Amino acid sequence: MNPSRSLLDFIETPIIVGDPDGCAVFANPAFQRVFGAGAEGVRGQPLAGFFQGGAREAVLGAVARVCGGSLPVRFRLREGGVGWSALASPIEVERGPGHGPDRGRVGVVILLCEEVHLVDVGPARQRELQEPLEEVERCLAELSEGVGGRRDARFVAALEDAVRAVGQLRKCSEQRGARGR
Repeated sequence: MNPSRSLLDFIETPIIVGDPDGCAVFANPAFQRVFGAGAEGVRGQPLAGFFQGGAREAVLGAVARVCGGSLPVRFRLREGGVGWSALASPIEVERGPGHGPDRGRVGVVILLCEEVHLVDVGPARQRELQEPLEEVERCLAELSEGVGGRRDARFVAALEDAVRAVGQLRKCSEQRGARGR
């Protein structure tokens, strides 16, 4: 292993390390690839330069809170049409005698995980549900006809409840499929 490489280089999740002034110190290859940052140009660049609009404000706010003494901060951002869950954690070092508090915050590590939304898989799941829903409806109709003249109130109520539940499932499935289109 190249001694100048970090273990963070091997993680396929975007990670960026910043100093208390909001400048980048390190970005792993996953961050560079996803956020379009070149390896040479990361160090010393403002963290704000890697993000747009509200994402920029969220990142800088998290850095300020963490470097200001807060516990790790979780936040969300949207960048390039993708939702991200982020965790900003402090980097602390021990200071020697005569240098103020025993520990000092010298930076922040920000880990970004791409969010996966169930709506994204909605149309496929909706298609998978159609056939079983139709089969349940067919079976319920057959049972309803089968009871015929022996209409025990318990069975009639159970069949009506089942038909209503299948209708609710179908409606929910169709709505989810429509949102995913």
